[in-house]
Amino acid sequence: MELISSANGMSPAWSPDGGRIAFLSNRAEGWDLYVVDSAGGEPRRLTSGATADDPAWHPDGHGIAVERRGGIELVDAGGDGRELIVERGSQPAWMSDGRLAFVRGGDLWLRSLEGEESRLLVDASRPAWSPDGERIAVARLRGLAVLGLDGGGLHELNGQSGDDAPAWHPQEERLAFVRRGRLWEAELGGEERTIVGLPSPAGAPAWSPDGGRLAFHVHRGGNWDIAVADLAAETLRLLTEASWVSWNARG
Repeated sequence: MELISSANGMSPAWSPDGGRIAFLSNRAEGWDLYVVDSAGGEPRRLTSGATADDPAWHPDGHGIAVERRGGIELVDAGGDGRELIVERGSQPAWMSDGRLAFVRGGDLWLRSLEGEESRLLVDASRPAWSPDGERIAVARLRGLAVLGLDGGGLHELNGQSGDDAPAWHPQEERLAFVRRGRLWEAELGGEERTIVGLPSPAGAPAWSPDGGRLAFHVHRGGNWDIAVADLAAETLRLLTEASWVSWNARG
């Protein structure tokens, strides 16, 4: 089952139902937003003319937020247009009810359903919502941290400078994240461990909605490609080349 037919893919993002994957690619011009059906087929290009970054699916599955031209645009997943929803913002992360966390000037902000914006935390990036929608994991100068929706209850997780890109498991109290170019996972308040066997340098981990697969991008052969690991089956699929690799064979 071939999902993506050419190289250079970054920042995968699962649709809420797991049926599609949004990603970035420079296969045509600059880095544009694409979406592909998880059952196969050709990727569909949704943006052009300005670099896109950090795709995040709206919880209704009809739109994808991306950073473009210094702001955050909501792009119709069917290719029917886009609108600017946040000026001077990046790294969008949707809550299930439609509220949006984002980064502005190195700080964490929240956009309400009415479009009002409030700053939650200084010195924070890469927001990721908890499954219950009550907490946000972020990357900070001293490592990963979790805070409550109201900006209170800040809890530093590990004190490891440089840890980045937290991704909350949809059913469990653990995070995938990036440490020195490798993918790790951490149980909240517990053990940290590298995810054994995954290639590196890697980044942008994203759990599938069922929690069984972890998508990420990996640097290989001079290109960034998108891969999906099935952690239970111990298999890795490189979506940009449609190839299967044995988990243990990678060492």
